[in-house]
Amino acid sequence: MERILLVEDDSFFREIFTDLLKEDGYSVEVAVSGEEALEMIGKGGYHLVVTDLVMRDVSGLDILSTVKRLDPATAVIMVTGHANVETAIYALKNGATDYLIKPINHDEFRHIVAHCMEQRRLLDENLELKGLVNLFQVSQNIANCLELERIYPLLMEALSKEIGANRGLGYFSEGGQLVLHELKGIDEQSAPLLGQAVIAECDLHDDGVSNLIMLRDFLPEGAGFGEIRDAICLYIRQKSTLEGVIILFNDPDSTLPMEVNRKHVTFLLDQASLALDNAARYNFAKDLLYIDELTGLYNYRYLDVVLERELKRSERYGSNLSVLFLDIDLFKSVNDTFGHLIGSRVLREIGSLLRKSVRDVDAVIRYGGDEYTIVLVETGLDGAAIVAERIRKMVEAHTFSKADGLAIKLTVSLGYACSPDDASTKTELLEMADQAMYRGKAAGKNKAFHAQRLPNPAP
Repeated sequence: MERILLVEDDSFFREIFTDLLKEDGYSVEVAVSGEEALEMIGKGGYHLVVTDLVMRDVSGLDILSTVKRLDPATAVIMVTGHANVETAIYALKNGATDYLIKPINHDEFRHIVAHCMEQRRLLDENLELKGLVNLFQVSQNIANCLELERIYPLLMEALSKEIGANRGLGYFSEGGQLVLHELKGIDEQSAPLLGQAVIAECDLHDDGVSNLIMLRDFLPEGAGFGEIRDAICLYIRQKSTLEGVIILFNDPDSTLPMEVNRKHVTFLLDQASLALDNAARYNFAKDLLYIDELTGLYNYRYLDVVLERELKRSERYGSNLSVLFLDIDLFKSVNDTFGHLIGSRVLREIGSLLRKSVRDVDAVIRYGGDEYTIVLVETGLDGAAIVAERIRKMVEAHTFSKADGLAIKLTVSLGYACSPDDASTKTELLEMADQAMYRGKAAGKNKAFHAQRLPNPAP
């Protein structure tokens, strides 16, 4: 029977948690103080620790630190009545499995506990396998990593070593689409076409459940990919959702092994799924720092983050990146005529229109006041021009504040610039798009201008 340590100094919540856990068949031991909990943790043997964050004698973060130092495999669920984004991020980054706010949803709590136990059972079963100590260490490095850009190479390296391959591609879900994030021994120019060929072939055999598909001699002679003939597709799934695909290829002058240790591979893929899920939770908590409270869009802090990331990606893969600046024409008159409450609702309505006008992978940002910025990934000048004109027409045709019994008509001025055509640095790209937008306003408003197609200012 799985052992759970409950650390809670509030008798009301202590009784609720104990009853829920015992009803689900767990062996529950209770500590009514942080000091008592530390003493019990020192004796070991727990599969899960559920601890309050704020107690009179010891912080729940100290409990978390002690558990992870003594036994990294023990899961920890933090519970608190005091929601705090920074504390949640810290707890998740330091190994907490989840972070719940009181009063908890009973079904959600049970589900999270069951998920922890499932992961622990999986770990215990695999620890029985010969030679799994190294595999366990690798998987812990993956599972404890919360930065996606670090998880990707760790997964590629771990699975490549397990299979015995030195060439591969790593695709991971982003905005509902598989995006190429990792390369190993494959040149960047041929990688996209090669990956598409493999995924198309694997799709013919994918049943939505299997996590490994082996392809033998799947590429015809003269396909243009050197000596690549064999491939293994490794699927990272979270229930029915596909989170990623690692594709490994045969080395030159050799073939992929006929047999692979499916238990080891499945174990690593399960840890990969757990790591990606944890990273998503961590990023969600961190993203709260980058969300504009009024519109629900990203705020200006996120602009620097997304531009730096996407410029590096576009440089790596030789793709385009466009930035669009937008300002609502004569917005002050809306506040002056209808009041700031209506003005705020109009800003939210504009934000909703902008989200609908771009893809999920693009970033829509409220830069400040009535100014917005849109980062268009893998988009060149022609694509940016189409998006800018579509937004201009959409806003012009839209009637705002209908729900308030009003019929407000607005226009916007837009400017856009593209990397690498117009600029190669983050600062230059932003400045050119911003200048294009303001020159458009000076030229009569309700216009979309490219940074390099600006009319000369009037003498």
